[in-house]
Amino acid sequence: MYVWVAAALAVASCGFMLVSLVTLRAVRRERALLAATRAVVATSGAPGDPEYAGAGLMADESVAAGAMLGTILEADVTALNARLSAARTGVADLGAKAELDRVADKLREATTEAHLWRTVPEGREHLTAATGALASAGRHLSRASALAIGRPAPADAPPCLFDPAHGPATREVEWAPHPSTAPRRIPVCEADHARVASGRAAAVRSVIGPGGQQPYYDTPGYGDWLLGYFTGYDPYQVARLLDGTVLGRQIPGRITSRGRHAADTGGDVGTVHFA
Repeated sequence: MYVWVAAALAVASCGFMLVSLVTLRAVRRERALLAATRAVVATSGAPGDPEYAGAGLMADESVAAGAMLGTILEADVTALNARLSAARTGVADLGAKAELDRVADKLREATTEAHLWRTVPEGREHLTAATGALASAGRHLSRASALAIGRPAPADAPPCLFDPAHGPATREVEWAPHPSTAPRRIPVCEADHARVASGRAAAVRSVIGPGGQQPYYDTPGYGDWLLGYFTGYDPYQVARLLDGTVLGRQIPGRITSRGRHAADTGGDVGTVHFA
């Protein structure tokens, strides 16, 4: 019994350290990309993605934002692959194994779509398809984790708004992105719920933007990345959850440019009815 528990703790510890290492490397790559891309654009005058230019970014910043999105996407895929490898250890339940196989399928889909997006950066539907596949992989992983310990598989849920890569939400918390904005209830993962409940800061996804290191929701250019994670849910409601942020202002324009309309909505993420 104790040997089994020690082995499980060791696997979990290794998985955590691997994910942490992936995140650290991603941040370092982001910084290097930002500096390198600005240097290249300064000499070449290369045009940037219209989304970023429309958000008030200079050409060098738009190209840098696209480069950093590639790094973020790579980190998301790599981190979920690490979680999948850790989850496979010692799993006996056939239902859990089937869910883990679905995680692997979705990760292959995400990798393919990410490659297509890097090949054709203006084809931003590949970016949303990649993060949509990652969101689906996260839901399958959540089901596998429950089945592996004899619990019922959880129902589908929107991702954690603090960082969609955390996986499906399990709770709601009251949150305001800035002191001047109104509080609203948002879907969050179990770990972030515990942080907020104990008075600590949530683990908000941080990226490098025009102002340096900052939350993803206050960084131009991350709209399609986020909307992919919320595939199947009302994109306008996602914008409302982020009211008072850069992405909250930017997402409605992204929906329009992708040919979406107010009536073309999925599930409402405004009230997810978590305990």
